[in-house]
Amino acid sequence: MGVDIKHTWRGDLVIDLVAPDGSVYRMKNSSSSDSADNVITSYTVNASTEVANGTWKLQVRDVYSYDTGYIDSWKLTF
Repeated sequence: MGVDIKHTWRGDLVIDLVAPDGSVYRMKNSSSSDSADNVITSYTVNASTEVANGTWKLQVRDVYSYDTGYIDSWKLTF
């Protein structure tokens, strides 16, 4: 899974991949010491028990105040 998320303090972000059956795969936890900008990276997910068909969702939460951002793009490759 590849993500390109623009944010002014990437440590604020929690990133989850949500499978069609509602299973949640944590990609990134928040970290108050990670003050760099943006999350532009790839994650490897072991979703071998999941059915590939269906709607997969990317859930990004900003768990702190004051900074802003947006999802520029993301992709999921099987």
